[in-house]
Amino acid sequence: MRPRTALATLPLAMALTLVAGCSAFEDDAAPPTEAIEKARTTFVDAGTVTFDLKQSGIPKGRNGVSAANGNGVIDKDTPKFKGQVTGVIKGASAGVEIVAVDDKTWMSFFTKDFNPVKMSDLGAPNPAEFFRAGSGVDQVLEHTSDAKAGEQTRSGDTVLQEYTGTIPEADIQRLFELGEGDEEFDVTYGIEPDSGELRSVVIEGDFYKEKPTTFTLTITDYGKDVEITAPK
Repeated sequence: MRPRTALATLPLAMALTLVAGCSAFEDDAAPPTEAIEKARTTFVDAGTVTFDLKQSGIPKGRNGVSAANGNGVIDKDTPKFKGQVTGVIKGASAGVEIVAVDDKTWMSFFTKDFNPVKMSDLGAPNPAEFFRAGSGVDQVLEHTSDAKAGEQTRSGDTVLQEYTGTIPEADIQRLFELGEGDEEFDVTYGIEPDSGELRSVVIEGDFYKEKPTTFTLTITDYGKDVEITAPK
């Protein structure tokens, strides 16, 4: 029975070791300002990323984007996006393919062709603006205040260090074309410590007057080879 007992205690010993390692990692977390600034420059320098955006819920009677996923080209002058956007328009939910180049957007809805569309007419933001260096996701990072180191988490096999803080309403209004109830919004970043890559962003607050909402952004594939062109 003794060998069996020893084997039974092995997983517990390994778990305790892992917990100890996690605690040490949290204690050694980079200073918030330094880590967030590194994440900002790493994001801009990547040139391209893949992202997945989800919203917790759109109030009844409102238009908006409930989810979006695709590739983005990060650039100050000509940001780009290509992917699928799921939204609610006049109470109906639908998924469409979107191509956005700078301030122009095209939509494919149950067709192979892309037609010009104004996202503002649909109550939705231009997804390319998330990738405009100087006013997109990187600006949200730059404007983060009251930043604090949080817990260590895992995303698959990747260890992330969380940082919390607040961001101003102006950034929410610019990117999401929402933000009617708060002067600032709570944000939690998940940053990969070694590379400095921003892997997740969770923003919580009164995006609508009716109720608080949460947007969750997952970022992967830094520097992936992506080609996005305007539809002909």
